[in-house]
Amino acid sequence: MFTGHTESLQPPKPSQLKSDIQLANLAVNVNTEMVAANQEAYQIQSLLEFQRLANYFSVAQIFLRSNALQSKPLTKDDVKQRLLGHFGTCPGLNLTYAHLLALISREEAKGNDLKAIYVTGPGHGAPAFCHASTLRAVSFVRAFSWPGGFPSHVNSETPGAIHEGGELGYALSVAYGSVMDNPDLLTVCVVGDGESETGPTATAWHAHKYLNPAESGAVLPILHVNGFKISERTIPGAMDDLELLALYTGYGYQVRFVEYGELAKDESEAEDKLLKLNINMAASLEWAYEEIRKIQKAAREEKKPIVKPRWPMIILRTPKGMTGPRATAKHQLEGSYHSHQVPLPAAFKDDAEFEMLVKWLQSYKIEELIEVDKISDGTSWFVKEGALKIVPKALDRRPGMLKESYAGYKPLDLPTFQEFGEKENVKTASLMKAIAKYLTEVVRRNPNSFRIFSPDEFESNKLDGVFDATIRQFQWDPETSGPGGRVIEMLSEHTLQGFLQGYLLTGRHGLFPSYEAFIGIVTTMIEQYAKFRKVAQETKWRDPVASLNYIVTSTLWRQEHNGYSHQNPGLIGNLLTLPRHMTRIYLPPDANCAVSVMAHCLGSKDYVNLIVGSKADTPCFLTVEEAERHCVAGLSVWRKYSTEDGVNPDVVLVGIGVEVTVEIIAAAKLLQKEGVRVRVVNVVDLMTLGEPGSHPHALTVEAFNGIFGEDLPVVINFHGYPQHVQSLLFSRNQSLSRKRFEILGYIEEGTTTTPWSMLRLNRADRFTISERAIGLIAAKSSNTAIASRAAELQAWYLHQNRLQERYVLENGADSEEISAPVV
Repeated sequence: MFTGHTESLQPPKPSQLKSDIQLANLAVNVNTEMVAANQEAYQIQSLLEFQRLANYFSVAQIFLRSNALQSKPLTKDDVKQRLLGHFGTCPGLNLTYAHLLALISREEAKGNDLKAIYVTGPGHGAPAFCHASTLRAVSFVRAFSWPGGFPSHVNSETPGAIHEGGELGYALSVAYGSVMDNPDLLTVCVVGDGESETGPTATAWHAHKYLNPAESGAVLPILHVNGFKISERTIPGAMDDLELLALYTGYGYQVRFVEYGELAKDESEAEDKLLKLNINMAASLEWAYEEIRKIQKAAREEKKPIVKPRWPMIILRTPKGMTGPRATAKHQLEGSYHSHQVPLPAAFKDDAEFEMLVKWLQSYKIEELIEVDKISDGTSWFVKEGALKIVPKALDRRPGMLKESYAGYKPLDLPTFQEFGEKENVKTASLMKAIAKYLTEVVRRNPNSFRIFSPDEFESNKLDGVFDATIRQFQWDPETSGPGGRVIEMLSEHTLQGFLQGYLLTGRHGLFPSYEAFIGIVTTMIEQYAKFRKVAQETKWRDPVASLNYIVTSTLWRQEHNGYSHQNPGLIGNLLTLPRHMTRIYLPPDANCAVSVMAHCLGSKDYVNLIVGSKADTPCFLTVEEAERHCVAGLSVWRKYSTEDGVNPDVVLVGIGVEVTVEIIAAAKLLQKEGVRVRVVNVVDLMTLGEPGSHPHALTVEAFNGIFGEDLPVVINFHGYPQHVQSLLFSRNQSLSRKRFEILGYIEEGTTTTPWSMLRLNRADRFTISERAIGLIAAKSSNTAIASRAAELQAWYLHQNRLQERYVLENGADSEEISAPVV
């Protein structure tokens, strides 16, 4: 494996495009006449029959609650009263899926083993995907968008699906993630023209530049331009072929147009257009696969990879709602946004719309495609051979049944964390540098199943030690093209998140490090993914996958140089809203704990793991052995920093995070000088604080009382927003209302200042901790020595804060007293 820190000093390599080429000549021409003359070889009739069947059942799923096979005349009682779904995209999805099946079958007949996954950007086209991927349409008809059934969008109950069909924008990046280190995989990704308007999709078109054809598979993007979104024309729908050609050629693709043309005037013309469309699509898909194999062969067999290879893509123009009703008395439907969702929304009650529905269903002539057992109850049926000729004979090569899409997980070969712990004589260390040492060995041991997806911050986040074992992966950079680097850096968090999701869902392992303030960009993607995996865990045939692992560093407490905009710990709160059994939030206090947590997370399955830590050198509080016990427990009393091992304390001081724990240790020393008995506690696993039963790691009542007492004053210094800890403690019978707990943390007081001043400004510093501790002790009992001195001590601590403030303003740096080591 190539290793090293690249400098990117070589000039970029030139494009394959000739400088004098005319733009219009860049559109790919394909010999469709050959397919037209050999329709049987390309299974054109079977393609048309399969699509008729798929389109019929797409309509049936949206509209019918019963009588799916029309074994008796249809009545309004057979129509659902609550009509949900999106028909407009379904015919295009059925078209592309059918042609993928046909391609696999043709390769199968040649003796070639083509593995393929089908990813749909138009996720609400589930009626198409559900039928096409399973051929079990009758059982889906009533269940579609029905209470107790399944949703109107693609989810993890859909065979072959690796992408939640909810929020738009991520299909393409997920598709590219799925083929990384999967050299035999082809992922066909249909991007809807509405989805193509999203920012994440715009950057994901660059994803092929991070794909090494020697080690990875390929993605065939199909931009489906049907012209409209829910109630307006799309941007690509308003662009002509020349404009689209310029855009996607600029992205680096070879562009092939497959077009239906103007709307058909009658049924005869519509049939002719569908025939020509399918011939064109068959020829275009064959061309695209040949181009992909050409690029891969050059890199793999010939060992002469093409410089800046121009991967193929298809732009498919078809009418919105193709094969559906052309118009109602009020609206045009086919070729209009009125067919986007439910073209006949009153079919269950309006006579005219009901009759249109009947004729619509009849137009697919499914009686020619299926055989119904008339002796039974009318539900026993099978598809005739004609429509099934395109379906691969090998069950495990059908996209809905490919093992990589549901059962590809293999564990990592992980070293023990103890090998990478800091020695006892080491007083300070960077958590990120310690993690980097561990990750370096992980990369060495797992050269084809582990990747790191990072925004442009990898070295800044002190993780660049990993380059001792690998390099970056960027095929368009002459210094990193060719060799298979394990680190992808791109300034698009959305695209990286999509890469990671596709990589995990096809069985591999990954890590996403980021600046803390900007990881929130992918919050809704994390939420969508968590929903996908929650349902997957409830779906018996889906196996677990590796956990979604995040490291956030360059945290708010050390962003005093970048200022307020770089101070945001909000992801913690977002993850608290996810299904609790899936969420793990770790705040290791030092380097040894950080490596322990990292090793645990990389070995876990089906969690969303968040590790929050500092990249700066900070104290090493625990030995390797102590760190192991501490992390297994999730929290513990730090006896060596407490008064007499923490027995009979006047106050409990709790640190959750790195810098805030440093302040807890400093405050403990200040208080002990005044005769206060202190118990120091550190929490590494935030979820231990939750209500018993709310999370697998939540402390029992007995364990919680053993650490925090039942009536002891407690000051918690938290890395993030105090309300996030408050939300965890709220349901415990631990008297937030009695003011036993004081929770300090980030309160949105940010600026450009010194490191320690950030803590002071947010009242999370050692002097404020001490002042609040004295106040709680005095509030609990006024007849103690400490209570009698409360006014004096509290004033003194506040005075120290003011002195430090003056020092910073005068000197531009923290004082030696504050900067001195606490251990």
